[in-house]
Amino acid sequence: MTMSGKHILVDGYSMLHQWDELKPARLRSLAAGREALILLLTHFHDSHGGKLTVVFDGRSVPRGGAGVKTDVGILYSREGETADAVIERMVGQSPRPHDFLIATDDHAEQNIVESLGARAISADGFHAMMEDELKNLKDFLKQLSLVNRRFSR
Repeated sequence: MTMSGKHILVDGYSMLHQWDELKPARLRSLAAGREALILLLTHFHDSHGGKLTVVFDGRSVPRGGAGVKTDVGILYSREGETADAVIERMVGQSPRPHDFLIATDDHAEQNIVESLGARAISADGFHAMMEDELKNLKDFLKQLSLVNRRFSR
């Protein structure tokens, strides 16, 4: 799946509750889980580029902002609003809804954003996409290291 030109919107709590590597942080606290997710998304974004925004339900907005420095967009829904509503509004108000990829495990949300013209991907599908991208980056860096060693002799 090619993602150049796509704006990836991630349903934060959907990923947080599906990805096993986030469970230890999530069990410590919701804030620790969010920071662990944002860190994973930052690594992916650093490799992948493009635009990536994670959206969380606003009922537990952290005071003082996120503890992770990142170029990933981080949004919290307003009081009484869901992350799904924010995602739907962003896609629905866009002149180019087909430029969005929505990562969520909520099947109803997948259907809604697809009806608006966006593409949807499950938590497992997005996780696999991230792993592939990060593996490609590791392979590239390994090759670059080998080339640099040859030229430094």
